[in-house]
Amino acid sequence: MSEESYSTQRLDHLGIVAGICQQIGLVEQIDTYVGATGRKVSVGEAVQAMVLNALGFVGRALYLTPEFFDNKPVDLLIREGLTAGDFNDDSLGRALDMLYKVGITQVFFCVASHALNVFGIEYDFVHLDNTSFSLEGDYDIPSEDPKAVRVTHGYSRDHRPDLKQVIVSLICSYQSSIPIWLQALDGNRADKESFPGIIQSYVSQMQESDTRGLPYFIADSALYGEKSINVLSQVKWITRIPGTLLMSN
Repeated sequence: MSEESYSTQRLDHLGIVAGICQQIGLVEQIDTYVGATGRKVSVGEAVQAMVLNALGFVGRALYLTPEFFDNKPVDLLIREGLTAGDFNDDSLGRALDMLYKVGITQVFFCVASHALNVFGIEYDFVHLDNTSFSLEGDYDIPSEDPKAVRVTHGYSRDHRPDLKQVIVSLICSYQSSIPIWLQALDGNRADKESFPGIIQSYVSQMQESDTRGLPYFIADSALYGEKSINVLSQVKWITRIPGTLLMSN
């Protein structure tokens, strides 16, 4: 009588995460936007693997991703025919390069907008705000890429003015608080300077790929100013007048 060998794999909460990714068509949406690449691991599959890794309650470097999936059922979480070794840092790094080339913000909007449609989430109001992420290191080498953000000193929401930073702008749908727009900015970009341009970019992208009407944009007093009033005259927005503004009789 031959002996049978068994092995166990851990699914934990990752089955729920993978199920949501499949429900919103994360892989398909990204791969459609990026286009054919001829890769064994598509860009969308690489992103789903990184999402699962990031929500796996661990903080691991990119090159350790195969180790993370070593005891996980990759065929159930992502796709049959793939193994943990397929998600090495070279494969994931090249996927990130491709995402950067086509536009991270545009891909994010595509995925988020589709997810809202899948779950039937309507929104008449969206909230816009910026936050900062402090980074260790010098970052003194300027990039020749015009799309690259500049890591530099600016107003630190982390209360670490000694560190350089980048700014991340988010637009979230009202009540559900689901992010529908994500954009990285230079570390010294002020809210008052960036808000009008972000709204314009969002409106342009939405008119190209979404049939819903434009929502009301809600932001803090940084949105109020001469530039916003002129540039956003055709957009509905809500803010408050800054307390520092001097009113004349």
